[in-house]
Amino acid sequence: MKLVVKVTGKFFDAEGDKSQLSSSIRSLVQEGHRVALVTGGGATARRYISLGRSLNLNEASLDLLGIWVARLNAFLMAMSMPDLAYARIPESLEQFLEYWGHGKVVVVGGFQPGQSTAAVSALVAEAISADYLIMVTTVEGVFDSDPKKNPNARFLPRVTTTELRSILESTQSVKAGTYELLDPMAMKIVERSRIRVIVTSVDKIGKLARIIKGEETASIVEPV
Repeated sequence: MKLVVKVTGKFFDAEGDKSQLSSSIRSLVQEGHRVALVTGGGATARRYISLGRSLNLNEASLDLLGIWVARLNAFLMAMSMPDLAYARIPESLEQFLEYWGHGKVVVVGGFQPGQSTAAVSALVAEAISADYLIMVTTVEGVFDSDPKKNPNARFLPRVTTTELRSILESTQSVKAGTYELLDPMAMKIVERSRIRVIVTSVDKIGKLARIIKGEETASIVEPV
């Protein structure tokens, strides 16, 4: 299968072993899958965005700060897999497709202002006709409300894009550094190309091969 794995930038914030991600990507490749990896910017990106706001930078400039940090995380992961990953980090969808043609794992940070890394991952999944877009987040899947705020939030093993849009609309911001899960642009791309999305927790980042087989808890978002 062709897989796009989008990893929250919060993965890079926490202490601990980061080799789980490269090992998990390696396992997917060894099982015969083609993989693209998209990295978020995390707390470092938010820190620079906050500094930028204190200097009255506009939203496009703030987005650029986040993009550069996400690319730094992408370089980190590409360098951790020198035998598997293409050595350069694409700065546009055109470059991504060029690098993808070499047959290696391509690691992506961000493309341009106005696009979250969630939107980038959706674009990449669309461009390669991915079988799955795997969103590795800070929660184990999709809930009917924010589980961080509502302890009674109900886990949804399957959800449609229409249902997910309704859940996200009341809480989502599109300012730099505030994107969550799938922002409006990512949702449009997923819907127009009917991309199947798996949402799982960063705690299970070492089990991606099991997740795509349905052997670990995750939510599947079905496009309608």
